[in-house]
Amino acid sequence: MGKQITYLFLFAVLYSACESVYIPDLEKVENVLVADARLFAGDHVNEIILQKSQGFNENEPFEPFTNALVQLIDNQGKGYITTQVEPGVYQVNNPLDPELHYKLHIIAGGETFESGFEKVPDIPDINSIYGEQGEKWVQPGGEKDAASFRKTTGQQLFVDIDTDNIPKYYRFSSRKVLQYYFPFDTILFGAEMVEYKYGWKSFYPAEIFNLAGPPEYSGELDIVKHPVEFFRYDADALLDSTQRNAGWIYMMYQYGISESAHRFYKDLNSQLSASGKIFDPMYVQARSNLKCTSNPKKIVLGNFEITSFREHRYFVNPDPYKGNHIIRKINIFYDIPGSGIVPMFKPWFWEN
Repeated sequence: MGKQITYLFLFAVLYSACESVYIPDLEKVENVLVADARLFAGDHVNEIILQKSQGFNENEPFEPFTNALVQLIDNQGKGYITTQVEPGVYQVNNPLDPELHYKLHIIAGGETFESGFEKVPDIPDINSIYGEQGEKWVQPGGEKDAASFRKTTGQQLFVDIDTDNIPKYYRFSSRKVLQYYFPFDTILFGAEMVEYKYGWKSFYPAEIFNLAGPPEYSGELDIVKHPVEFFRYDADALLDSTQRNAGWIYMMYQYGISESAHRFYKDLNSQLSASGKIFDPMYVQARSNLKCTSNPKKIVLGNFEITSFREHRYFVNPDPYKGNHIIRKINIFYDIPGSGIVPMFKPWFWEN
C-alpha cells in the first residue's frame, strides 16, 4: 500500500511538471536583407522591393530597406539605375531586351549584394489542354478542422508543352470564376413573373507553387500531362441552396521562368510542405541566386527573377451525368470583377 502511495505521488509530480509552459529565450537576431525582385518582360516599369527580415517573435510590419543603391546590369556592361519611389520600393523604367542577360546589383547597409546573370525567357505557351476524372480532398465550408475534409470527384486538367528539345521552366497560377443563376419573383407589365439573376464569384487556388520543368530521369524535354487545375463535379456545394452553377471561366496564368527561379520555388515548396520533422528544410535552404559579395557569410533572402507571361482563358463545365466535359478556349479577355449579381440579363462576359 505504501509503495502505491509513493508511485501515485511521483506520478502527480511528473504530471504537474508536464503542465508547465516553457517560454524559450530567443536571442534577437540580425535583420537581413529581403529582396522581392521579380521583373516582367514586356513591362515598361518594374519594381524591386527591399525590406528587413524580422525576428521570430516580432509582429511589426516589415521595415523597408531605404536609401539603397539598386541597379540592373546587362551582359554588355550597361547599368540601369533605379529610383526609390517610396520607402524600400525601387523602380526601373527600362523595358528588358530579350536579346540580353541581366543581373541585379545592390548596395545596402554597407554591404554589396549581387545576383548571377538571368536571360529573358521566351513568351510561354501550351500545346494542348485536356481533362481526366480525378479525386481531391476539399473543405466543404472552409473549416480549419482536419476532420471536415472530404474527398470529391471532378475533372483534373492537364497541359502538354512542346519545348523544342530545349530545357524550359514554368510556373502556373490561376483565377477561377464560378458562374451561377437563381430565380426571383418580379412584376412585368402588371403580371407576376419568375425571372433569373446571374451571379459570379472568384476563387484563387492557394496551394504550393505549381511548377513545370523537364521530366526527371528522362531524356525527353517536352512537358507532358502536367496538372494545372481541378474542377469538382459538385460545384453547387460552393453556392447557396437556391443557386445553380453555370460553369467556370478559368484564367490560367503561365509564367516563363529560369532554371534558378524554378529551383528557388521548388525549395520554397519543400519548406511550405514541411511538417516539422527534424530533417525538414530551413528557410535558409532556399537556393537564392542573390549573394553578399562583400561578406560571403552574410545571409540574403529572396531571389532575382526575370519572367515572361501569358494568360490563357477557358470555359470549363464538367458534366458527370452526361459525360460531356466542356473545355472551350475563350479568345476575348473581358475585365471581370471579383464577384457580382445582375438581374434578368446575363453580364457581358458570360459564357455558355
